[in-house]
Order: sequence, then structure tokens, then C-alpha cells
Amino acid sequence: MTDWWHTKQWRLIQTNLREIDMRDIRATQVVADLQAFKANVLMINAAGIIASYPTRLPFHFQSPYLTGDSLLDIIDACHAADIRVFARTDFSKVRRPIYEAHPDWAYLSPTGQIVDYNGDVHVCINGPYQQEYALRIIEELLDSHPFDGIFFNMGGYQTRDYSGNYYGICHCRHCARLFREMYALTLPDQEDFGDPVFRAYTEFKQRTLDAHHAKVYHFIADRWPHVCIANHTDFRRGFIRQESNTAIDRPLPHWQYSASDNTKWAVGSFPEMVSSNTTVDFIDFPYRHVAVSPDQQALRLAQSLANGGTLDYYLIGRLDNHEDRSGFAPIRDLFHYHAVHEADYVDLRSQADVLLLKGGSEGEYRGWFRILAENHFLFDVIRLNLEASAAAAVDRPWAQYKAVIVPEIVALSDALAVKLDAFAAEGGVVIAVGQTGFRNEKHNPRPEPALRCLGIEEVLRVREEMSSSYFKLDPDLIGFQNLSSLTDLVYMDSTYIYARYTDAVQPYLKLIPPHNYGPPERCYYGQITEHPGFVVHPFSKGKAIYLPWSPGALFHRQGYVNTAWFCADLLQAVAGLTPVGGNVAPQVEVTLFEKNDGSYQLLHLVNGSGHFGTTFYSPVTMTDVEVVIPCAKEPVAAQGLRSGQTFECIWNRGSLTINLPKLALFEAIKIVYE
Repeated sequence: MTDWWHTKQWRLIQTNLREIDMRDIRATQVVADLQAFKANVLMINAAGIIASYPTRLPFHFQSPYLTGDSLLDIIDACHAADIRVFARTDFSKVRRPIYEAHPDWAYLSPTGQIVDYNGDVHVCINGPYQQEYALRIIEELLDSHPFDGIFFNMGGYQTRDYSGNYYGICHCRHCARLFREMYALTLPDQEDFGDPVFRAYTEFKQRTLDAHHAKVYHFIADRWPHVCIANHTDFRRGFIRQESNTAIDRPLPHWQYSASDNTKWAVGSFPEMVSSNTTVDFIDFPYRHVAVSPDQQALRLAQSLANGGTLDYYLIGRLDNHEDRSGFAPIRDLFHYHAVHEADYVDLRSQADVLLLKGGSEGEYRGWFRILAENHFLFDVIRLNLEASAAAAVDRPWAQYKAVIVPEIVALSDALAVKLDAFAAEGGVVIAVGQTGFRNEKHNPRPEPALRCLGIEEVLRVREEMSSSYFKLDPDLIGFQNLSSLTDLVYMDSTYIYARYTDAVQPYLKLIPPHNYGPPERCYYGQITEHPGFVVHPFSKGKAIYLPWSPGALFHRQGYVNTAWFCADLLQAVAGLTPVGGNVAPQVEVTLFEKNDGSYQLLHLVNGSGHFGTTFYSPVTMTDVEVVIPCAKEPVAAQGLRSGQTFECIWNRGSLTINLPKLALFEAIKIVYE
């Protein structure tokens, strides 16, 4: 039997209720507010830190504010209106009196301190509360309330409080006992990958998390199989819930592709699950009652739709008493659009021909994400730093891809290395960066890099201080259209890997090592070495491209077109990839999906031009936009779902040119073939 969430395109609103919101909540108002948005899924607080219903369990703190309509009344009213209801739970903390009755449930810092934040005490995932008592709470909740889904907030190993204070690795007796039993070791005091004990602890966390996930998943799925369970990716069933959010102290720049990124890796890694990436209404934990830019929220939702996800919006409090309603209009607009066209978003598969792996250096990954998106290459993402995702990367077929990009994923498993080598040997292109594969999946150093396809015989030196370095372009470098006519140099400010390569490797560019850059009279270089900026290694039917530095992280951090031009030229001239054509601006993200039966394709253009420094404004409306995509057969129509327009299009020998008179926030073009 097909799970209900695969037959329902959802538009979810999470009203993260404060306990005082239950004093005067009315089920009819909740339903009316959701219907005004065309929302068809509600996520509402239910259990954990505070029970939002009359509980019979002695160590489940019941809210003292249950004077409005009951949680059961709200669920029944929503179901009568064909709105599904998900329970939000949080088993990461207990109220102080419960901790005092069961002190062995608590997290303990390396110095033996608990974390008490406003009377809520952190509990450990390996303690009896999360391992046993939480299951009793879930049982009571789902036996007494007909929820359709369940979400677990702040699961796993929590080492920080809401203020961001760090407390360290948990040293409670349950963690100490399990770690000793599994590894015959004492818990480490510091998070340091140079310490083999901490590397063992990293594996310990994954093993215990996997075991806990399995326990909770089977406890729910076996008793209430209709309940859609969040974030249990090991079982590839249910939904993946993520957040596009902001934080006051988070390093800038804002990640403008947050929703695209989250949705891409979820859809790419787990197509069997629903990707539900939420746009968080508020600025940060200390400022939950003021919203981020309305245009930022609209962009997030458009990105989610364009990349194969659902619509999801999360706010503090209720819709009827929320004090900052500035985001409501764009949220309603996107929800209403999707309600009209939801049938067009069913059973789609990506038409990308590039795969980007996620799981190593965040900066390197984000830089390549931007390079691909802003140069309009069609690409998918698979995330590796989840155990099930790593398996997905190995198990899932890669036949549709021409190239796989590995953006400095230092810890690479043997199985994935074999998969990448086989991909190259069978005719694909592997593009690897920096110290990729220098460690195994347990973060232990390797004697040599994992990927044979790179053609590295020996790593000679990893030099971190390379400021004032460049690469000199080769005069006969063919196809570097952006760079060769405008500059002779590519600047480099990252770690550089000195290596010896096999005789079959072809080196390109020449390293200019650090040199004098001041005073101006001394600002010149006198040495050009033979160390390459990238190498190409033919590998059976395919090849590998290796960059012994970190252009992605440099571009993400600094954003200069010198780096972007180099990478885009590399992808086209050396990797042989073809981006979407036309005159589409770099600020426009392009995605292409196809209906599983081949009857139509859905082309999205998402206009991110409103992102300006640290602010999101309304995007600039673009005119006379031309987009050229690969197209094997002539379509019968190209219909704009957003605008309602039928677009002029020209099909010619495997390509389709579509002309859009105007592009505001986004357009979804349905290209019909039959």
C-alpha cells in the first residue's frame, strides 16, 4: 500500500506554540487561518518538554495553560477540513523537578555540570529518559491522539544551549559505560580529530544514534504505520524536515541558496522520502517575534519548489496572534500558487547531468554549488555525512551523470572511492579537490589518497600558507573563454597540495609561489614553477580532474569572478559539460525536472537578484529572458504556470529555446510533449 504522504502534495505550517498559546486557542480559528493560506498540513506542539494535553505519566510535565480547545479538538477540526496534523515533540530536555527526581537522566559536562536553561535541563540520548521514558510518552500521545505524522526536535548529542554556549562532550555514566564497552576507552575531553580516541568517539556517536533511530522508528512504524516519521533516513521512509534559518552571530555571508541546498541533497539522497524544508519566520532564537525579510521567505519557498520539495513555513505562536505578519502575504501567495498547480509537481525526476557530493568542507561545497548554479549547470546533490546518505551515494545509479564533483571531502569511504573510480573508468568525469580521500570514513589518515583515478603517486607536502600565490595560464590553453582573453593569472589563497603524479597525468597552469607584495616597488614575482593548478588523468574510458587547492572555498569566501571564471571554464573546456544557454543572468537559478511518464518537463527559473549584501529585497524584474535547454523531441506547448502565459519557443536539433517577456520571483514552465 502506498503511504499517504506520497499521494498528497503538502503545504505545511508549523505553529510552534508557546505554552501560553493554549490558554485561549480555538480549533475553528486554527482551521480558518490554515485555510486562508491553503495549508493542508499543520505541525503543532504535543509532547516532550511540555505536554500540550492531559497526560497520565508522572514525569511528563503537563502545561498549566490547557484552558482553550484541546489538542484533540484541534486535530478533529483539522481532519474534518482535510488538513493533516503532525505532532512536534522534543525529548532533549526535562523540567527541573523531573531532573531532580531522576538526576541520572541528565547530560553531564566533562567537569560534571548539568545544563539548566530557564529551568529546562538537558538530558542525554543514552540515558533512560530518551531510551525508555520517551517511548512511553510517544505511546500515550499516539494512542490518545490521531496524529498523521511526528517530528522530533533537537535530537542527538546536544552540546550547546540556546545562547550558543558550549559545554563539551557528555560524560554521564551511560555514555562512559557504553563507550568503554564498545571501545575499551575512556571518553575524550576535547573534540579533536587529531586524537584517535575522539575519532573513535565520532564513530560511537553514529552507532548509538543509528541504534536509537532504529528503536524509535520501529516502535512507531509497527504500531502506527500511518504516521509519517521525520528524519529517520536509515529507513528511507517518511519525510526529511530541515530549516532555512538565520542567526545573529552566524558568520556572513547569508547562504542565499539555503532552501535549494537543503532540498537538493534531500531529494538527491532520499528520493523515496518527502523533502520538507521550512522557511523560519524569525531572525534568531533571541528574536523570535520579528520576521526576516518577506522576500527572503518567498525566495526560500520558490527554491524548495524548484528543486523538488514541498512548501513549509514555521513561526512562533499562532497565526492569529503573531505580532509580525510581514511575511504572511508572500507565504500565502506561494501556497495559493501551489494549491492550484500541485498536480504538476507529482512524480518528477531531475534531468541534471552533474552530481555534487556534500559532506566535507562546507566552504568548498558552497563555492561549487554557487559556481554550478550561477553558470546554469543542471546538477543534483547527495549528502555524505549521514550514514544512510553515504550508502545512498554508493548504491544509487549514477548513469544519468556526466560528471561527479568531490569538493574536498577529506574523509572518504573505501566503498565510495571504488564507486568514483568505477564511474571514471566507465566513461565519466570525476572532479576532485584538495585533500579529498586523504582520510578514511573513520577520519584515520590514509597512506595515500583513496582515489586511484586522480593519478597521484605520492603526496609530498601540504602547505597551508600560500598567500600571494597565483597560477600562470598556459598560452595554448584551449577553451578557457572567460579567462584567456582577459587575464594571464588565477589568484590562489588556500592550502596547496604538492604531489608527484603518474606519467599519464597532464598538468595545466603553473604555480607562482608566495612572493613579495610590498612595498609596491618590490611587488613582483620572479619564480614560475612547474607545479600545476590542475591535472587531468585519463582513466580507462573516462578521466579525472584534480585541483590541488581549494577554489570553491575561495569563491564562497571572497566571490571574485577570477575564481568563478576559472571554474566555469574548467567545467566546460576540460570536463566537457554544457550549461543551460541563452541570456539567463547569474542571479537566476535554473532547474529541470521531467514527469516520470515523459509527458512533460518542468523548467524553473528562480530570480535571486533581490539578495543584496546581507539583505533580501524584492527581485529585480528581468525582461526578454532567453533560455536554451537540451530537448530530444519537439514539444507541443510551453506554458507558464506562474504567469499563465504561453511562451514562444523554437525547437532545433535537440535544443529548445524559450523566450520569457518578464521574470519576477520565479516562473515554472511546463513543457508539454503529448
